[in-house]
Amino acid sequence: MRLPDNLKWEATGVTLGQGGQGSVIQVKEKGSDGNKLYALKVLAGGKSQKVYERFVREVDAIQRVQNPYIIRIVDHSAFDASFHYYVMEFVEGVRSLKKLIGSPENFYKGNVQPSLVLFLQLCQAIRTCEEVGIVHRDISPANVLILPDQTIKVVDFGLCQLEDHQTITLTDEAVGTPNYMAPECESGGEGTIGTTADLYSAGKILWSAIANMNAFARESPAFTTKSMPALFPDRPGTWHLHHVFEKTIRRNSGDRWQTAKDAITVAGGIKYLISSGYPPLELIAKSNCPLCGFGVLKTFDDSHCVFGNPNPSGIVSLQCNYCGYCYAINSRAVKERLSQRQQLT
Repeated sequence: MRLPDNLKWEATGVTLGQGGQGSVIQVKEKGSDGNKLYALKVLAGGKSQKVYERFVREVDAIQRVQNPYIIRIVDHSAFDASFHYYVMEFVEGVRSLKKLIGSPENFYKGNVQPSLVLFLQLCQAIRTCEEVGIVHRDISPANVLILPDQTIKVVDFGLCQLEDHQTITLTDEAVGTPNYMAPECESGGEGTIGTTADLYSAGKILWSAIANMNAFARESPAFTTKSMPALFPDRPGTWHLHHVFEKTIRRNSGDRWQTAKDAITVAGGIKYLISSGYPPLELIAKSNCPLCGFGVLKTFDDSHCVFGNPNPSGIVSLQCNYCGYCYAINSRAVKERLSQRQQLT
């Protein structure tokens, strides 16, 4: 691509991306030795006024946010320019999450801690957007870049919604990437599009990254056929991710976390649960003693002398075969909770 002579940038000959609305090429500053490289996104010519307005809005949005997990703009065209572009930071070795998912190189597959870190980074980016009144509306694997150190950069704010602007949407157009966008963003979808829509997408990305598969169209598979226990029966640490999915991958936006701060707080707690070895709900009463961590919980004679004669309905009495500590577990309540989980949509 030939750039206008009046720009301070020159192309290196490397194309980083190509799409219907434009392209992204690698550039360097004129007169530099080329040690510092950048990515220049240019809007294709002959597009509609709405496409042009979206491009201007994308520049405006990225300039509003300052977050290490969001791409940074270093230069852009003037509002009335004939050649519309902006220049972003460029990181060598960066990979699109879209290309990573489904490949043997996906280090997130089955690995709960790195996957949770990915989710937390996304939520940090969403929180920064939330603070300045921006909803990205298209958080998808294609718009998440993975750096060599496993930190992320969220890109492509072309569909974003600013609280002090009208939404720019083409007639009957869905807003986002199929299977990752929230139901209210679909063509004909109802409801206000807010931070909860971005959190829905972040939940789908978490599922997709750890499962190493593209996301499913609806919500119920996350709790049934494509739940963590179903996909990773030998990795119970992943089962804790249900707590994230039940507050993100939900059709009704009111069932999701309402703010990114809420998501960050709870997800951080889940990360601690996993690192500390707490058993998921499915394994309570089937795992090691939660007190000493060594013994195994077993039923014992004369338990009614400790917890009642007879034990209350649904209560199971267990004792650690090592430290001797006794527990009373409401097995009925556990079964009901697990059943409720499978009914979520």
